[in-house]
Formats: sequence, C-alpha cells, structure tokens
Amino acid sequence: MNKIKLILMLLLVIATCNLRAQQQPLPLTIDSAIRLSIQQSKQLKISQSKIESARAKYLQAKALALPSAKISASYTRLSNNIDPFTLQLPATGVIKTLNPQIVNHYTPMANISQVLYAGGQIKYAERSMQLLEAASRFDLEKNKSDIIYNTISAWFNLFKIQHTRKIVEENINQVRGHLYDIRNYEKNGLALKNDVLKIELQLSSLEHTLIEINSVLEIAGYNMSIMLGLPASTIYQLVPTAPMHAGFDNMEAFQDEALANRADLKAMNKRIGMAVLGVKSAYGNYYPVISMGGNYYYNRPNQRAFPQEDQFKATWDAGVTLSWNIHSLYTNRHRIAENKAALWQVQVEKEQLSDAVKTEVNTDYLTYLKNKEKIRVSAISVTQAEENYRIISNRFRNNTVLITDLTDASTLLLQAKINLLVDKADTELSYYKILQSTGSIK
Repeated sequence: MNKIKLILMLLLVIATCNLRAQQQPLPLTIDSAIRLSIQQSKQLKISQSKIESARAKYLQAKALALPSAKISASYTRLSNNIDPFTLQLPATGVIKTLNPQIVNHYTPMANISQVLYAGGQIKYAERSMQLLEAASRFDLEKNKSDIIYNTISAWFNLFKIQHTRKIVEENINQVRGHLYDIRNYEKNGLALKNDVLKIELQLSSLEHTLIEINSVLEIAGYNMSIMLGLPASTIYQLVPTAPMHAGFDNMEAFQDEALANRADLKAMNKRIGMAVLGVKSAYGNYYPVISMGGNYYYNRPNQRAFPQEDQFKATWDAGVTLSWNIHSLYTNRHRIAENKAALWQVQVEKEQLSDAVKTEVNTDYLTYLKNKEKIRVSAISVTQAEENYRIISNRFRNNTVLITDLTDASTLLLQAKINLLVDKADTELSYYKILQSTGSIK
C-alpha cells in the first residue's frame, strides 16, 4: 500500500513538472503591463470612491440653495373633563356653546421655506465642495501617475533579472567548456589538479549566483503578478520597446513643465481655493440670515376658527424672517483667525511641495545624464572585456597563460555585460522617472 502511495506521489510530481514545463510564457510589453495594473489597482478604486464622495458633498451643498419643503401630521387625544363654556342669547333663549369639547385633534401641515441671504455662506459652501471634487480628481491623476511609474519600474526590474540570468547561464556554459579543456590538459600532464579546482570553484560560484538570481526572479515575477492581477505562477516574456529618450530640453524647462503639469500641485491649488472660501464663509457669520416661507394647515379643529368645529378647515400663512446672531459679533473673530491660519498653512505647503518638485526634477534629470554616460563607458568596457577574453582564451588553448588569467578574464566579461545591461535599463527607467516627476507620464 505504501509503495502504491509513493508511486502515485511520484506521478503527481512528474505531472506537475510537465505542466510547468508546458506553460507558455506570457508576452508582456510595458504598455500592456500598465493597462493591467491600472485595471487591478485598489488604490485607484479608493481614489475613485473619494471623487464620488466629494461629488456627493458638492451636490449636498448645492441643494442648500434650493427651497426646503416638508410635511407633518399629528394626532392628539385630549381629556374630556373640561366643561364647555355656554352662552344664552337674550330674547331668543338659545344656548350657544363657545368652546365645544373636541377631544380628537388632527394637525396636518405643509411648510416651504427659502433662504434669501446668509452672508454668502451657502454659495461659498457649494464652491468649496466643487473645489474638493476637482482636487480629488487631481489626486486620482497623481495616484495613476505613481502606479504607472511603479509598474514600469517593476517591468524593468524583472527585465534586468531575466537578462542577468541569461548572461550568467551563458557564462556557466563557457566555464564548463573550460573545465572540459582543463581536465583534458590534466590527463595529458599539461595542467595541475589545482588548475582544475580553480575552474570548478568558479563554476560552483556561478551556479550559486544562478540560484540566487532564480530566487529573486521568482519574487519579482510574483510581485508582478500581484500588481497585474494575474495568477502567481505566470511566467513572463518581456517584450522591450524602442528607446524613447531621443532628445531632452534643459533642466529648467523640465522644472517649469512640472510646476505647470503636476497633478499634486493642481490639487494643492484647489485646496488653497477651498481655504480662501473658508475665510470668506467665516466673515459671512457677521451678517444676518434672511429667509421667507409659508405654511399650509388642514387642521381639525382649526384653532383660527371660532367657535371651534369638529371638522377639517384649511388655512395658511406666509412671511419673511430675519435672524441675527449678535453673539457672533465678538466670537466670530476666532473662527476667522482659525480659517486664516489654515489658509496660510496650505499656502506654505504649496511652496514646500513646489520646492520638492523642483528638487525631484533636478535629481531625476542628473540621474538620467549619469546613466547615459554609464552606458557609453559600459559599452567600451564590454568591447575591451570581450577582446581580452578572446586573447586569453586563445592563449589558454595554447597553454601559454595561467588558469587564473582565464577566470579573471571570464569574470570581467561577465561583470561588463551585466553592467551594460543594468545601465541601459536604468537609463530607460530614469527617462520614465523624468516623465513622472514632470507630470507627463500617461
């Protein structure tokens, strides 16, 4: 029974390995990665909900300017222990009841009112919520820009790891060829056992490096899958696009573009507008509130009718009301001071953000220039390392150089190729970083 279980487990493992081997890599361009990450992003969904919330607040504030209308109705049962007041009319002898005892009271009522003037507070509240909605939309734009850049960064990180693995695997194959040659030399007495051990040690070191790279690659692939909302087991075949950094303006032009385009700065401008309206609204507390309204009554009995009768009777009233909170004349200054402080704070935050944006653009621009120069140097290094390796390899076949020279030449070539790969990827990424910092990434 145990043998059968063991065989079944082995078959299951083999089937799983075959499925993994048969899994086709998913072609992934930068644009498709961006599209998937935007669709999957929970942060954008939260930002969208904030826009909807701000929109609802704006509509609520807008509704304050509309007339308010309400209806109400009540029923009251009175005690019956009050004796009605009667009056006997002279000459006729007729007895008239002036206050008949009506114990069931019905009071349906409809009311409509409209604020005519409130120191501009309703208008300021509506405009403030409108600015809040606009600021929320700019926040969404900023979050979208960050998600696009983070996706591009993850794409290039995965790209560097995949191609570094490819370079290391090629180097492993080269070293295995050297190991085959050096073992033959040892058999013919042309190399020492120590020379074989050096090649074996180099091969072990590369295989150890490959294990680390594979581990990092699995982590990067998993993170990419989570970002894109794809199965964790997805294998990616990255499809590079043509380099986009054909030309650049100067750094000052980038800073001006960032100050004009950045969504977070636009959002901050809207919040400054909200703070300004907050100050104006606070000043509005000094003014009286004028409103007009009317009421429609359909009561049984109606108190305005005399003598009262146990029947429904319609009446109405209308008027204008002026209310003025005198207390605010000497307490409202504290609210004004609070709103002025809030305005000053958001203005300073805008200046602070502008300085941070200019610093970010400057850093990104200099990083891009540095990476471009590193590409030039790395390309020269690769050419030199390839020629050095070719010469040393030929001399090794002729048994005219030490094995240490060959391993050193192989290591230098490996490092040069990886440096060039990383520098090219970093240059592309730094270009996208400039687009993000200037608010131009879409």
